[in-house]
Amino acid sequence: MSKSVLILELNEFNVELLTSATQTYDLPFLSKVLKMPRANYKMPDKYNSGFLEPWVQWVSIHAGVPSHSHQIKHLGDVPDLAFEQCWETLSRHGITTGIWGVMNGAKRSAKHTAFFLPDPWTFSESAHPSELNHLLDLPRYISKNYQSLNKFSLIGKSLKLLKFIFASGAALGIMKETLSLLKNIIRHGKKHFVFISYFDYISTLLFTEYKQKYQPQCSIIFLNSLAHLQHHHWKKGTKSVTPEILFGLQYIDKILAYLFKRFPQDAIVVHNGLSQMNTNHETPWVLYRQKDPIKLLHALEIPVTQVEQHMTHDGHLFFASSQDCENAFAKLKNATINGQALFHVEKNDSDDRKLFTMLSFTDALEDKNITFTYDNKKFPFFEHFDEIVTRTGRHIPIGTIYSDTVSFQEIVHNHDFNQYLFHYLLPTHFPYPEKEQEISLDAPVDELISEPVVCSQ
Repeated sequence: MSKSVLILELNEFNVELLTSATQTYDLPFLSKVLKMPRANYKMPDKYNSGFLEPWVQWVSIHAGVPSHSHQIKHLGDVPDLAFEQCWETLSRHGITTGIWGVMNGAKRSAKHTAFFLPDPWTFSESAHPSELNHLLDLPRYISKNYQSLNKFSLIGKSLKLLKFIFASGAALGIMKETLSLLKNIIRHGKKHFVFISYFDYISTLLFTEYKQKYQPQCSIIFLNSLAHLQHHHWKKGTKSVTPEILFGLQYIDKILAYLFKRFPQDAIVVHNGLSQMNTNHETPWVLYRQKDPIKLLHALEIPVTQVEQHMTHDGHLFFASSQDCENAFAKLKNATINGQALFHVEKNDSDDRKLFTMLSFTDALEDKNITFTYDNKKFPFFEHFDEIVTRTGRHIPIGTIYSDTVSFQEIVHNHDFNQYLFHYLLPTHFPYPEKEQEISLDAPVDELISEPVVCSQ
């Protein structure tokens, strides 16, 4: 019987938080994972490097090279990736894969990848097989038009999604869970933590249908709800479980129960890409987000042709000419608020008509009439930006792997993850990695805690 592996990419979970939760609350399947053999990994990026982001570190893991080699720094930059991803390598060796929701990934030439669902923010990627695009279109539209949704577009894409769901085989389970969603909305209100946990569970139901249909030897599913909860609702210290986090962990436990039941023969791997630390003791870091990116750019008289908004406060801008792009770069990087830079702006090495922009200002603002300065003109800040949240968790350059079958060394670099996966699936082609004596977790933790908090989450 051929080996099969199910990899759950449970983005950014903090082990202390999960351990505390399982000791206090009934979370049997999460407890089961935490009792599996554990390995730790680190990454060669400090907090203020600009590379300690999930859309960077998951590329390092999938491509098997550190960030200083692959140089993929932003969501949507994966077309510039010069290295083979793990599903491409496995495909070359005849191993079938199923990839679901991975962050900043591309299917490319992996002919043995039976299904591939990109994340909603990797706009260059289509889903495979093609009917999965009906699942992708709605979250991709919402993510790109977060604050300015068109009801007709929303209805049209929702109808296509419903048609897809009814044909997927998971319709009954999704209907039952939607009833639970309505009850949770009545109980908790229209809170984001309610919806994000629901979407992770629905995603799992649909992933399961495709995994059972195609039976890949290696499958990956990416879930992001816990990372969101730690960033937004981790308000009472490292080991304290808030009601919002408990709600999300109960959903994670339900997801694990479902996967364990449906795939009892699979080797299970659960890992986090990188982790978070609690930030209640730090100066408040406030996330602001554009209400309507196009409206803002028009107000600033920036002749943009296309905007690809990312998941928080950043995105890519596209221009008709390199000169328009250059002019926008010069003006945006000089915009200020309270004497500080408003935007972080980067040119793209591969496209001289493309800019990466990120709102870099994160101080708390009491004055609701405050203005920002752009091109020697004043603009009301809160007319164009919303305050989303004061962050409660930030990234740290350590991570964790749990597996009941795949054997890892005690401490590894995160970009070496594939070596252990490949050895498990193809031991005659990939030897078990030799131990690297110099890897240590202690020094990076001390460094990251003492670093100033100026980078994005």
